[in-house]
Amino acid sequence: MSLLTASSASFVPSRFLKNQLFVIALGGSFSAIILVVWPRTWSWLLSANFLPHAYCYLRNPALVWTHVIADSLIAISYFAISVTLGYLGYKGRWDIPYHWMFLAFGLFILGCGGTHLVEGVTVWVPVYVLAAAVKLFTAAVSLTTAAVLPFTVPHVFDLIRQAKATEQRTAELRASEERKDGLLQEVHHRVKNNLAVICSLFYLESIHSTQEETAEIFRDMQNRVHSMAMVHESLYGAENLARIDFAEYARNLAEDILASHGSAVRLKTELEPVTMGADLAVPCGLILNELVSNAFKHGFPEGTEGEIKLTLRGDAGGRYTLCVQDSGIGIPDGLDFQTNQSLGLKLVRLLTQQIHGSFELVRSDPGTAAHLHFEVHQNAC
Repeated sequence: MSLLTASSASFVPSRFLKNQLFVIALGGSFSAIILVVWPRTWSWLLSANFLPHAYCYLRNPALVWTHVIADSLIAISYFAISVTLGYLGYKGRWDIPYHWMFLAFGLFILGCGGTHLVEGVTVWVPVYVLAAAVKLFTAAVSLTTAAVLPFTVPHVFDLIRQAKATEQRTAELRASEERKDGLLQEVHHRVKNNLAVICSLFYLESIHSTQEETAEIFRDMQNRVHSMAMVHESLYGAENLARIDFAEYARNLAEDILASHGSAVRLKTELEPVTMGADLAVPCGLILNELVSNAFKHGFPEGTEGEIKLTLRGDAGGRYTLCVQDSGIGIPDGLDFQTNQSLGLKLVRLLTQQIHGSFELVRSDPGTAAHLHFEVHQNAC
């Protein structure tokens, strides 16, 4: 559905209407100058050479005070409305279409308030010349507002139609977004289930294998597939279907690996929260699986007790470091990570290149520390 558009010119008053407002402002300024330059004008405006119209109120005090109080309240209300409209027109001059209309209405209501105020004053002080001047001002702004208003009606209807079209389009986009989210959830759910089936197959092969070396290979493959399945499981349950909380994912993955090995090794985590897309989470999860699994298998042989510390820290530039440090026996002397041909380390090297990161494996005191450095783009899906 195409949105109705209104040209920018439709939001600008015509030159004639601008000139009308300019004449009003010029007349007001001219009147103020006259009162300042010729102070005697005040005495002429405030002359009281006419008979007070007390007879018009039947010399009834209650009737007089009713008129005075009513006119005073109306004047105060009009003045407050004028100030509000003027403030709104000034503050919204860049955002509200026809903001100048608020100023026009403000002048109109200001004149009406002045008329009521003078009506109350003339009960005791017959300043009929001043009352006439106020009424002339009110008449001028009233006629100007009445002349300007019809020209804005078509544009106001354009704005209403555009707002309705925008609202309908927004509803359509929201419905489309909900359908897309539903499809993505279904995709992640099905991928997770398929990977779970593969994990089950590897598990069945491992328990039926007669050779321990073969069974160990199947268990390693099961853990690798499980790390990928957990990514889709996290995405399936997340509000943002495109990004996952990697800190929570890494903690759950490490705990699952710990449970699968059933060792006495303790797990300690210090993970800063960070979200990332599946394209980065899957390779990082596979690397984490290899590092934690190797720490269990090679750092703590034959059920040795110890601790594995998992940390994730980042900087303001989006660079993160994932560290797996164990208190085990440490890496063998002469082990070169870059040339070692074991499947796990080769997989770590390939995945590190895929995410454009860097990896280092160093001795610590005690044990071994593996550092994975990578960059997270927060605006990426």
